[in-house]
Amino acid sequence: MSMISGSVLGPQNDGPKRKRPWGTVVVIVLMMAVIFGGTYGAVVLLRGGGNSPAPTTSTPTTCVTVTVTPGATLPKPSSVTVNVYNATDRAGLARRTANELKDRGFGIGAVANDPLGKTVKGIAEIRYGVDGLDQARLLRYYVPGATLVKDDRTDATVDLVTGQKFTGIRSQAKVDEALASPAPRPSGNCPTPTRTPSTKPASPSPTPAAS
Repeated sequence: MSMISGSVLGPQNDGPKRKRPWGTVVVIVLMMAVIFGGTYGAVVLLRGGGNSPAPTTSTPTTCVTVTVTPGATLPKPSSVTVNVYNATDRAGLARRTANELKDRGFGIGAVANDPLGKTVKGIAEIRYGVDGLDQARLLRYYVPGATLVKDDRTDATVDLVTGQKFTGIRSQAKVDEALASPAPRPSGNCPTPTRTPSTKPASPSPTPAAS
């Protein structure tokens, strides 16, 4: 029986085994994850945090003075209702004044002696409520020197209360000129012009005249 020389039973291992590249793949994946995470974080920081609320804008509350043309911002006489009251001893003053205002286009409400029974020593009082400030401002162009007095009424009517120094309604030509002239006006969170009631005892009022 002869032996076959050089033959070996079973598989032959002529060199070292090849290592599978799993370790390299894991390292590459980890590096990519680190790079992606760093890039995303930088983008978020540059954008201001991503989830941060958008800045809100607030309306300025400071009182400032602006220049306006009164005739362009104030209401027309036809949209203003005026109650005319007489706070003097001159008979018929409220009726004559109401007729003049009606001729200028104002709506006329009550015409009578002053229901508050006050003695108005100045030119006049223009009384108004929270919704009637612009109406009161318009009326003051017709009665220069009148004092604006805010009260607790809830509508836009205004009262013209004639005082001891009242001489009549301003001419329409002068009113138109004043309304067309640029004038300073407060804007923003400005205090409303009011007059603080006097704490002194009221002096006796003269006998009311017919309105």
